[in-house]
Amino acid sequence: MKYREDNSIEFLPSGHSSYDLRWRILNSAQSSIHLVTFSFMKDETTKKLFELLKSKVEKGVKVRIIYDEIVNRTTFIGSWIKDLQQKGIETFGYNSLKDGWHIDFKKGHPFKQIMMTVKLKLKQHYHEKYFIVDNQHLIIGGINWGDKYAFGGIRPKAWRDTDVYMTGEIVKDVQLQFLKDYTMQKEWNVQKKIKKIKYPEFVLSYLDTYKNNDHIRSKYSNLFEDQSPNKKSDNKIKIAYIAYKPYDENELKLTNLFLEKIKNAKKRIYWGCHGIRPPKIFAEYLVEAVKRGVEVLLITNSKKSSKTLMVNGLLGWMYWECTKHYKHLLENGIEIYEWQKPGAFHSKYLIIDDDYVSLGSYNIANGSGYHHSESNIIIEDENFCEKVYQQFLIDLKDCKKLDKKKFKFPRDNAFNRIIHERNKMIREDLLTESIKKDLQEGNYKQFPLYEFIDIS
Repeated sequence: MKYREDNSIEFLPSGHSSYDLRWRILNSAQSSIHLVTFSFMKDETTKKLFELLKSKVEKGVKVRIIYDEIVNRTTFIGSWIKDLQQKGIETFGYNSLKDGWHIDFKKGHPFKQIMMTVKLKLKQHYHEKYFIVDNQHLIIGGINWGDKYAFGGIRPKAWRDTDVYMTGEIVKDVQLQFLKDYTMQKEWNVQKKIKKIKYPEFVLSYLDTYKNNDHIRSKYSNLFEDQSPNKKSDNKIKIAYIAYKPYDENELKLTNLFLEKIKNAKKRIYWGCHGIRPPKIFAEYLVEAVKRGVEVLLITNSKKSSKTLMVNGLLGWMYWECTKHYKHLLENGIEIYEWQKPGAFHSKYLIIDDDYVSLGSYNIANGSGYHHSESNIIIEDENFCEKVYQQFLIDLKDCKKLDKKKFKFPRDNAFNRIIHERNKMIREDLLTESIKKDLQEGNYKQFPLYEFIDIS
């Protein structure tokens, strides 16, 4: 992880503040727009975006898009994306539903191969949300494209979400990662058409090329040149970008980083996201933090607000699954606050002590912990941390604190379940004794049943 200091950063604590800036930046694009998202909603906001992108292509702007293919099937946006392609916009759908179903009879029972493909379709998602304009402007955070995001802070049923806007050195780091992902997806689209190969096999064969940053900088050298160099900032602020690729790189960079920071927290850990479903190792770290005297507060959705999440909160499963984690957390001094507004709480930010903030797409859940491709920025700065902390206090006013004496807990305690095999990927020095014991004794599964689906 490399920190950059010559940057400017603006906190965007609502969909309204983010979209107001998004439209201005996109309209000003002169050479390139690189956009990644988890989902496009089929509504007026996305329609406006797509019309804008098509008009920019007509003026010679290069537009490239990466999105999660399977999730966007649920938004019925396919015909709109095809229209973009016909207008000359490059789009790549990550982990396409159509890919990877062929059977290799030399590699085991056909049913097992099919089930592994099904599991990867459910778990392996491109959950990132950011875009870069003209190599200079970056907006990144937890906000996707759609009305329910764009009208956050305006319409009561719109979602509470967070982005940041940045210029400076950090933009080049995100640009580099986008081009690595774009180049790999482009090559994958070629390879899967000329030979029978599954994505995990392709990734292994492509990994050395994927990690070759110099190759990307050389291949796209024009995209690393300042078209109008940014002024040097007098206010130095330490920012790092973390690209999290559990399947493309077979590493758990963000999970390891957050465990390390929680382990060393001294004062407070404030964390918000749409659902509180932490892997067992995160729960153990948070409990230990409370024992050290650290204040741990978590914001998440109520049963009512969670129903505005994807497919009615996946028909109520999201909240029901969250509650199976609550008893252990509450009984060990962790405070949980549920969002009370009609629209969902979808913001994903972590505050540790007085000078550490992480913002992005990473959730407190198994999906982000082990499976999803994510993008987060890390800011080490007291002034910026104070801004996010004040927003956390504002959010708390729209929440209700859970009372462990009154809450009706389900019988199932999520932390009594068998752990996921991907705990093996956690840095050995960060493993707790219980996790280490389970791994040593083989008490784990590749895809436990409780990990049916974990996305939003």
